[in-house]
Amino acid sequence: MTRTRSRTAAWLGVVALVAGGAVASLGTAAQAETITNIAYAQADPAGSRGHLLDLYVPDGPGPWPLVVWSTGSAWTSDDGKSGAAAIAQQLNPRGIAVAGVSVRSSSQAKFPAQVHDVKAAIRYLRAYADRYRLDPDRFASMGDSSGGWVAAMAALTGGVESLEGQVGVYGVSSDVQAGVDFFGPTDFQRLKEQDPGGFIDHDSPSAPEAQLLGCAIPTCRDKAQQANPLAYVDAQDPPMMLLHGLSDNVVPHAQTQILYDALKAACVDTRFFSVPGAGHSHTDVTSASRYGQQTVRTVEGCRETVTRGTPNPSWDTIAAFLQDAWGDAGPGPTPSVTPTPSVTPSVTPTPSITPSVTPTPSVTPTPGTGTGCTATYRLANSWPGGFVADVTVTAGSAPVTGWRVTVTLATGASATQVWNGQSTGGSAFTVTNASWNGQVAAGGSTTFGFQGTGNGEGARVTCSAS
Repeated sequence: MTRTRSRTAAWLGVVALVAGGAVASLGTAAQAETITNIAYAQADPAGSRGHLLDLYVPDGPGPWPLVVWSTGSAWTSDDGKSGAAAIAQQLNPRGIAVAGVSVRSSSQAKFPAQVHDVKAAIRYLRAYADRYRLDPDRFASMGDSSGGWVAAMAALTGGVESLEGQVGVYGVSSDVQAGVDFFGPTDFQRLKEQDPGGFIDHDSPSAPEAQLLGCAIPTCRDKAQQANPLAYVDAQDPPMMLLHGLSDNVVPHAQTQILYDALKAACVDTRFFSVPGAGHSHTDVTSASRYGQQTVRTVEGCRETVTRGTPNPSWDTIAAFLQDAWGDAGPGPTPSVTPTPSVTPSVTPTPSITPSVTPTPSVTPTPGTGTGCTATYRLANSWPGGFVADVTVTAGSAPVTGWRVTVTLATGASATQVWNGQSTGGSAFTVTNASWNGQVAAGGSTTFGFQGTGNGEGARVTCSAS
């Protein structure tokens, strides 16, 4: 993980097929903290990117509301976090943090793994909200195309235990308080009828949605229904915003229309933008050149209103929707634009916390100095009979090419799982660097973590560098 303080980066290019485009008009960027490649769970498969996230947080004490963003790729990429810098460019100046979240691709894991992943990322960010200056009560999911499907599934499946999975952090909620879906597919079984002249044969075993499920849609309709956001719509769902171009030739506009119809029938507060001429790109959907042409359907208090030409599908409108969904009286604190010192690069651990346990405040870190490096122990969370801790390894005045940390736990305590390092576990054990985090610059740092049984307080750590 790398951590910097800079103005959020300019737009990153993305693939044309089932992916979003550049944001239409960029707001004035506020100074923001950017933390990249945070591991919210162990890589699966090893070396993949599907369990990484990038975080863009406005300067200032916060706590900041958070949008969890996923870029679409027809489920073919494990780098869904890649487009988040452009979203942060829009939302950070409006007092909203952004997390770009990657989920596993369809070639790496089949549904429901992608839903398990986004929920794990949400749990991780909520568990560590204090660390990142986030407001755990104001989260929203957002994405485009297949990332829009990820966002819709995250928003509409709150409380569905079968979709929680066993990835990453447990013990905190994966619910979000709002959802924003840019032209995401919904009912896979209706794609062919809604797009008869399209360039994708949606009944083929090679179709993107078939690759996601691991079967051709006509042969596994029950599974397709489990992957359908409409199947989970009920009156308890959070407010939703839906945006779709009427000239989208990749995901039929009708896919979003049927989701809106289901939300309206359930009396879920919803705003649906249909944008004439806009294609399969959130650049196009939010383009000022489209303003005044859109049809906007709004459900509020189980009543529908339809307007044409207003409000516009702008980032101001999106931010206002989020603030309203979160119950904010205003846009929140103004992000600071005062430059701040850079932060030492580090690697964030990925804990796995026992279900139904509320994380407890961390205790004062315990340093342990050895040869060439220093190890600092921190008890991150604890519950009766177990705990999660992390250890930060900091290089001295010279860079290191490898490190070894000896950990001695309290009597009766034992480590059961280690991440971002290699170890056999036990009450007195040694952790060595993984293949990718052994090189640490002078004064730089990296972090590993572990879960254990017993009492996590009073551990001693010593670091040796090579």
